[in-house]
Amino acid sequence: MCFSEAERGARGTGRGNGAGARAERLPSDLAQLYQCGLQARLGPRPVPTPRSPFPVPRAPRPLPRYSATRVKRYRSPIRFASARAMTDTALVRPHVVEFKNVSKTYGEGERAYTAIKNVNFAIDDRPDHGEFVAILGPSGCGKSTIFRLIAGLSPQHPPSTGQVLVFGKQVGGAGADRGMVFQDYTSFDHLRVIDNIAFGLECRGVPLAERRDQARVWIEKMGLNPGTDAMKFPHELSGGMRQRVAIARTLILKPRIILMDEPFGALDPGTRYAMQDLLVKLWREQQATVFFITHSIEEAVYLGDRVLIMSRAPGTILHELRMEHSTRPARDVQREPAFLEAVFKVRDIIEQLERPA
Repeated sequence: MCFSEAERGARGTGRGNGAGARAERLPSDLAQLYQCGLQARLGPRPVPTPRSPFPVPRAPRPLPRYSATRVKRYRSPIRFASARAMTDTALVRPHVVEFKNVSKTYGEGERAYTAIKNVNFAIDDRPDHGEFVAILGPSGCGKSTIFRLIAGLSPQHPPSTGQVLVFGKQVGGAGADRGMVFQDYTSFDHLRVIDNIAFGLECRGVPLAERRDQARVWIEKMGLNPGTDAMKFPHELSGGMRQRVAIARTLILKPRIILMDEPFGALDPGTRYAMQDLLVKLWREQQATVFFITHSIEEAVYLGDRVLIMSRAPGTILHELRMEHSTRPARDVQREPAFLEAVFKVRDIIEQLERPA
């Protein structure tokens, strides 16, 4: 993150009152996620290139070797071939996320530990639709490692070997095109609900009135009361309400990729059903690609367009299952025979993986 000397001094002495000063009080993961917005807002200014007061002489153009007719006849096929190639390229979209033989090893020598090994998968870009990808696997198989590699968060990023590509480009760190919702209730305790949700917009330099107006819209979308809940602090909210605030803080930035690491794991069953229905509704509005880690097979089968099943550590992708989405509420769908059959199929695979070798 780039700061001027004055800004670094203000941050070091606690005098900074803006988003940069607040970022130092955040957990390290959140601080990394919002680096991109802060850097875009506070990054180094471009240095103007000095201009010479004297005109720069131009080299004379070479004389044509062919007549105009011959040049036109010679260039025509090349021009048409280039246009055709440009059309073909425009039709081919890069994958939203692609892993190419990705491995991650921590430490060296006898203490080295490999979390994931030779992970390969590709998620297509589906404009105006998006895709919901659920990831299942035994505990410690590297699901969170994959997420953090996509998000560009250290210490998992960068991979030890292989390539992690987002929209065809190698991940170099956290970016505004990716948002993440954590398992823990990650809220800024010193900020009210409305400013928690608007924090990413503040990092982008959106004016106070505009970002609060947008935050109020999202408060209502998340099923909270803009009149009574907007000015509360996180400690005044229930667990489900705090997680709604965290989701709104991510979605308000309209990321193309949303990473959700067991966001509903600590919720009671009734609240969990409600949050699943709300998430599906918001996902269809956002038309983003969602990666979702869960230990609940029912949740993965209900939410996922596809389900990736990982092996025991060092984790790799063993199965990729396609699922059918339903527009009906989670509580109703998860009682149907076809749904239960799919759940039992996935459960048999998971139980086989968890048996002692």
